[in-house]
Amino acid sequence: MKNGTNMNGMTTSNKWSRLALGALAATACTMVGAEARTAGWPTNVTSVAVKENSSASARGDLSKGAKMELAWANTSQVACFPATENANFQGNHVLYGSSLPARSELTIKVIPTNKTVDVSLYAIQLGTTNFATPPGLSSGICEAGYDQVSDNNPGVTETVKVVSTTNPYNVLIGVAGPKGVTAGSYKLELTLKTASTVTSAALTATVLTAVTGGLIEATGDLATGGVVALEWAANSSVACFPATENVNFNGNHVIYSTGIPSNTDMTITATPSDSKTDLSVYAYEVSTTDATSIPPNVGSCVSCQAGYDAKKDSNPGVAESVKLNAIKNPYNVFIGVAGANGTKTGKYTLKVELKPRS
Repeated sequence: MKNGTNMNGMTTSNKWSRLALGALAATACTMVGAEARTAGWPTNVTSVAVKENSSASARGDLSKGAKMELAWANTSQVACFPATENANFQGNHVLYGSSLPARSELTIKVIPTNKTVDVSLYAIQLGTTNFATPPGLSSGICEAGYDQVSDNNPGVTETVKVVSTTNPYNVLIGVAGPKGVTAGSYKLELTLKTASTVTSAALTATVLTAVTGGLIEATGDLATGGVVALEWAANSSVACFPATENVNFNGNHVIYSTGIPSNTDMTITATPSDSKTDLSVYAYEVSTTDATSIPPNVGSCVSCQAGYDAKKDSNPGVAESVKLNAIKNPYNVFIGVAGANGTKTGKYTLKVELKPRS
């Protein structure tokens, strides 16, 4: 990215933004050095422990690291950064280890201590029994932050995010200098947000009668719904919204069902009745025989779309819309109006417009 921040965990190639988790606790004390080292990490990896819904930091210098062969990063099993970007990582590497619990998001920042220090960053998710380090690393889920424009951005903070759903991970973090850079001090900051286990409300769907070419209108109140666990939405068989966007859906959900005929476009809009209500909307298509796929019991769908504030995660009073379409086949459609940022009350108007495809 232009400003040197690459947050692939939810924005560049995979648009995964922030997780719905509530306020952060006070910053945790940093644990570095031999006393904080997890038993499995090798001696060239410094552990940084961070508590759930808290932060931790460590200070370092590229002079404490070493140059590294980079072929591991370009393989399809790791895919950390392409070989054309190797110049951003040809200086010294300093390695850190941390952990990522299930249903969590770990934001990692490396901040140069002055405007002359140029750094890049990567983070690799590994299994909880895997403590492999590059260049002997054969697989992993990697995100990298570096200057993709000019391969040179001294003084700029680099950021990456790694996200988990049902499984925990080890996380290997690398702070690297670009070509020719083997010294320079920096601060490493880790912020861990972990979702609490949610007991889902038992929701039922209000049926809306579909009229081809017509407009269906309904009024509702988030107070009539309930909170649901959100893992279903990030499942690859649903792919409605990423776990990093859960903050936009962590309030009450109200569910509706309707149908979309073949060769039809459907536009769904939820509009808050007042400027204080913060809501999001989602809708997914299932087979015409499926009347039970109500969150959180959504195993798969034909397609799912979600409307929410992906930039700031907060836009009270703003209407949200999604669009679906059916071509050869008709579908049942489930619609969810959800409170953002823990919103559990608030009236709204729901409009469903169907138009024949031209």
